[in-house]
Order: sequence, then C-alpha cells, then structure tokens
Amino acid sequence: MPSGPSPETTRQDDCAHMHAHADARLRPGADGAHGRGHNDLTPGQAATVERQLNEILRGLGVSPADGTDGRSAGDDLRAAPQIRIPVYFHVLHDGAKGNVSSAEVKRQVSTLNASYGGRNGGANTRISFDLRDTTRTDNAAWFNDPERYERTFKPRLRKGGKGTLNLYSAYIGGDLLGWSTFPWKYKSEPKMDGVTIHYGSMPGGPIENFNKGFSATHEVGHWLGLYHTFQDGCMGEGDRVADTPAERDPTNGCPSGKDTCPAPGDDPVHNYMDYSYDTCMTSFTAGQGTRMHKVWKAYRR
Repeated sequence: MPSGPSPETTRQDDCAHMHAHADARLRPGADGAHGRGHNDLTPGQAATVERQLNEILRGLGVSPADGTDGRSAGDDLRAAPQIRIPVYFHVLHDGAKGNVSSAEVKRQVSTLNASYGGRNGGANTRISFDLRDTTRTDNAAWFNDPERYERTFKPRLRKGGKGTLNLYSAYIGGDLLGWSTFPWKYKSEPKMDGVTIHYGSMPGGPIENFNKGFSATHEVGHWLGLYHTFQDGCMGEGDRVADTPAERDPTNGCPSGKDTCPAPGDDPVHNYMDYSYDTCMTSFTAGQGTRMHKVWKAYRR
C-alpha cells in the first residue's frame, strides 16, 4: 500500500472531510458533547427514506418495515431465515499504534455475534457474522484522520458486494467512536459502504466506558438500517420500531428510571442503538430484529 496520499487525493479528501457521515456514535459528555451525531436524519429525511423503503418492500410482497400491519415482531423474527454476513476487517495503523492483534479482531467479531444473537440479553436477531479475512495497512494519514481520507482508502480496501460487511478500525479524534453508511446509500456509492470504528473501542481497548466492542454493534445496526433510539425525540414516528419506547435525548452513562417522553415506557438505555456506556448496553428488541431483516431484503440481499 502507498505510504501517503498524493496531492490530488489530498484535495479530493479535503472536500470529503467536510461531508458528514450517514450516522455515528458519540461519547456523550466527551469534549463537551452531549448531543446528536453526525448528520442524524431530520424527520423529513427519515420520512422520505421510509416511503422509499416501504415501496420496495411492497414490490417484494413484504409487510411495512415499521410493523404497522399489526403482525407480531416476535413472530416475524422467529420465522425469519438466518442471515450470515461475511466480514472483512481492515486494520489501519501508524506503526505499532492501532495495529490490533488478530485475537482482538476475532474478539470484536465474536462480540457482534453475541450482541446480534441475543446472548447478552434481548432478542436473537437471527443475524450472524463470519470473519473472512483481515487486512493491515500501515499509513499514518489514513489511521490518524480516517474521516478525511476515507474516500481514498475505502475504494482501495473494500471487498465484496452489498451484503458484505467491511469494518475499518482507526484512530478517530474528538468524541466520535465510529460511523456507518446506511444500506439505502449503497446503490449510489458502493465503494463507500461499511463501518468505521475507533480501534480503542474494541473489546479491551483503552477508551474508558466504551471498550467492550459495542461501538461496532451500534454502527452495524445503522449499516443494517436501524436509527438511533432517540430519532425524532418525543415527536413523530421515532426510530420506526414499535417496541423501543420514545426517547428525547441520547443517554449519558447508565441511569435508572430515565424517562424523557410522555409516551409509555422508560427510555431504552440498555439498547445498543442508544449512546449509553458499553457496560449498560445489553440488547436489541424483536422489532429492531424484524426491521433489520426487512431492510436486508430491500437493500442488501
């Protein structure tokens, strides 16, 4: 691999750096942040996405993604076929910094399988992950500023098609723990598809409170079509999943009894799609599992 970017690449990526990501996970309270992530969808944007998604599902003879057909999410999920996703893990590093071991990579993929298999609590989503290969690229620029250079390294490193998960680890500055592309973006930018995580968020990593590997779990949820649990706050249709209670604000830490919306149910602080500490995260819901399967049929199958 090249040791650094060309001048043409640098100019191109300066523009890309100004472009926010499809969705991201933040450390609430880090660097003064306690807000929403990069480019959270507005209610109007989410409505457009959902309308297009449901049009595709109707054409496939599949019920709406939001479960408004009255069917049980649990029944739908139990009847769903197992999805097995091939994974290519791309380790970006700067010499020894960030050059995570093969054992650490395997632990991260095992964490994905435990999370999506319901082994920490919540629903078994019937989605599993198969590590196919690990690549390593020693490039200081890419490792230390992946936001800026992702339009350079992703086209060179990405493998597989729309149903293949490419997971990149690097150093991410500030309060970001990772970001992802949504599945409906694959058609327009297939080479940009994938998930990027801070290497320090992997199991046993150095980021306090966020080092059990659940940043990858969270970002892969976006890659499979889930929104944050606090999407749209207390108003509108929220995250389009009926069994996740409405939530006005992302969670900081692991509070008990957090209830920020008048609708029934405490905030889903233990859900992987919130911003809670990793020690607080335990589960997906059956509704989230069902939504991921429907989005898979529409965009990644």
